[in-house]
Amino acid sequence: MTSVAARFGVLTALAVSTLLTACVGNCDDETAAAQKFLSKATNLSCQSDSDCEVVSTGCGNPARSFCGQAQLNHAAATSASWKVLQNNLTDCSNECLSCAAGVTPACRDGFCGGPP
Repeated sequence: MTSVAARFGVLTALAVSTLLTACVGNCDDETAAAQKFLSKATNLSCQSDSDCEVVSTGCGNPARSFCGQAQLNHAAATSASWKVLQNNLTDCSNECLSCAAGVTPACRDGFCGGPP
């Protein structure tokens, strides 16, 4: 009986350490991928403020983001590619800093949030 309990204890410890490792980490790769997406002119092109929307960047802080938020045009914001990137940013770390600032969607010089 003791060996069964010991095996269970070891397996439980391994499972917990695996989960903790998966939860805690940096978001460098995820942030780099999001930054690339957020810098593409086609994902930012607009004609008016109504063409833009604010999206969450989760735990990453890619360029063109502020307080976990960034701007994209509607097509990019609703794309499957962005949804994957957004989920990855949210899941990459459980130690996110957040703030209460709100980003207002704005089209400036033909780009959501201004030129890349």
